[in-house]
Amino acid sequence: MKNTKIKPSNTLILILAFVLAVIASFSDAEAGDNNRDKISSANNYAVDKSDFTLPFHLIDGYIFIDGQVNNKKGKFMFDTATPFAFLVNNHFAPLAKDVFLAEGHAASGQPLVLYTQKRAVSVNLTEQIKLGKLKSLPHTNFDFIEKWVLQDFLGMTGHAFNKDYLFIINFDNQTIDFHSFKQDDKTLSAYINKESLIATLPFTAKDDGRKPEIDLLIGNEKMTGVFDTGNRSGLIITEEMKNRLEKAGNLRVEKKAYLYGMNEPYLSCTLRNLTFNNQPLEDIHNVDLKIGEANELWLGYQFLKHYVSAWDYKNKTITLMKR
Repeated sequence: MKNTKIKPSNTLILILAFVLAVIASFSDAEAGDNNRDKISSANNYAVDKSDFTLPFHLIDGYIFIDGQVNNKKGKFMFDTATPFAFLVNNHFAPLAKDVFLAEGHAASGQPLVLYTQKRAVSVNLTEQIKLGKLKSLPHTNFDFIEKWVLQDFLGMTGHAFNKDYLFIINFDNQTIDFHSFKQDDKTLSAYINKESLIATLPFTAKDDGRKPEIDLLIGNEKMTGVFDTGNRSGLIITEEMKNRLEKAGNLRVEKKAYLYGMNEPYLSCTLRNLTFNNQPLEDIHNVDLKIGEANELWLGYQFLKHYVSAWDYKNKTITLMKR
């Protein structure tokens, strides 16, 4: 069975920790020389359609889109925080290790090295989007993800692809609608259902513009909210903040034994009374809680599933609409 999960689903969080660590090293001068520039400038990821819809699979709160790399069919994780258009799993879709880019370790300890292949690579998203021959795609060995999470794991599709579109995520239909920014603003605005509009959230973005951040309130406490489809929703707070939120009745913490159908004990929490500019937002349940030195709320599946969300990196807004 293709989608059999063998190990805890938190493995994907470990992947993303690796990606962020490697990107940091990739920014250093000694890590790959000018190879980052080669990746960003090597390809035009535009397709020959102004509007298209990609259906997706929802697996443990993560979005996966059917795809193909050369002759290998599988699934890409749709991760808005991944900087590359595509980060390929070279164990499932073999590619040549022609050019070294960077190396790092996943949070679980696996050594991972990024390479590119000199020869162009053919990439499809579902059967309808054929991106042709792409050059200098980064790839690494995610064999442990195949073993633990998803046996036909192709890799990730990320910011360098989706930034050129207004894209609208609908978890009920399990679809993402893409609308090219080559269209005029009036045409694009028509894709936002004004009758279903709840809030438009202007954001700032760090890390090459790929991580939308907003300032919100939980009760009377200020919190940084970070949007990321590669995160099911997580809360990192100081012990002091935890105590204040609990005392105000806006945070309930409980130990749980099962996570997305697996025996994986973790600390879960529920957040109440979230607002943005006086606009009430939905309570968030089943949020992974960690005590740390900062106060950040990662707004992933457990938040986004309450809405139809329109992501606009051009105008730096995320619009929330009724389901």
